[in-house]
Amino acid sequence: MESKDTKETTSEATISEKNYDTCNKLNEITKEKKEEPQQNLSKNALKKLRKQQKWEETREARKLALKEKDKRKKEERRKAKELGLIQLPPKKIKVEQIPSDMKVVIDLSFDEFMTEAEITSLSLQLSRCYSANRSAMRPVNLYFTSYGGRVQERFNTKLQNHINWKNVVFETRTYWDCFNKEKLVYLTADSDEYVQELDEEKIYIIGGLVDKNRHKNICYNKSQRDEIASAQLPIGNYIQLNTRKVLAVNHVFEILVRWLECKDWGKSFLEVIPQRKFNTIERKKRQENNDVNSTSLQYPECEGNEKSCDE
Repeated sequence: MESKDTKETTSEATISEKNYDTCNKLNEITKEKKEEPQQNLSKNALKKLRKQQKWEETREARKLALKEKDKRKKEERRKAKELGLIQLPPKKIKVEQIPSDMKVVIDLSFDEFMTEAEITSLSLQLSRCYSANRSAMRPVNLYFTSYGGRVQERFNTKLQNHINWKNVVFETRTYWDCFNKEKLVYLTADSDEYVQELDEEKIYIIGGLVDKNRHKNICYNKSQRDEIASAQLPIGNYIQLNTRKVLAVNHVFEILVRWLECKDWGKSFLEVIPQRKFNTIERKKRQENNDVNSTSLQYPECEGNEKSCDE
């Protein structure tokens, strides 16, 4: 019977032989006959053409090389785990969810105001909203209204798993066609009103827009035209930012579900808003908050009850 060391040596030798064969194949392909240069092309055009041809010719060899590289990495990682050189991440504690009655709407009626790159960015932000809601302690009822156009096209082609999303309604109608206007509150940083506490009987609207602040007051003006209430999150009452109080769609959504869990605006803002938006003082606050969270993860029984734990 072969020893373990002999098996490992044989395995390593096999991998080395495969690597050698892969390199040889790559060299053979690159040395294949070159096409005669086309007379009507400039030197730069010919150079680009040959580069593209070489890239296409070596595609399969690159795939093989990547496969071998992945195998080596997996083997190295397996050995490192056996020797105890890699510390496995702690298992996530399963969160017991208590669904909220609150409805959150993402208004997707701004298709014409965005570039293709911004549509792509918005689609990713919508995916993050779904992920945040799925893992939240107090998940809300999530609606995408005015669903259509390029966002729908991207979901149908690039994010096809959305058909399996749970507790999300893809609604082609507008929000005023779906809900009682008296309960609607459009969240916009341009409003003069502030949200003091979230009311689970209200329906909060987030503008589904990525435009790098090109279109000023667009969500606020829309709320005025539709004659519905508007309000902004009380960010300035708790933390100071280096930038305008305009956040990504998923950040606004995450703040809402985080507040439902802890009922603390300051904590919600510090945990969700990206650090690059904070000034120096607020960055220090966030670091301190992260340190407290780390302690809570080590001692789960203390989470949400720091005072009694300190005692």
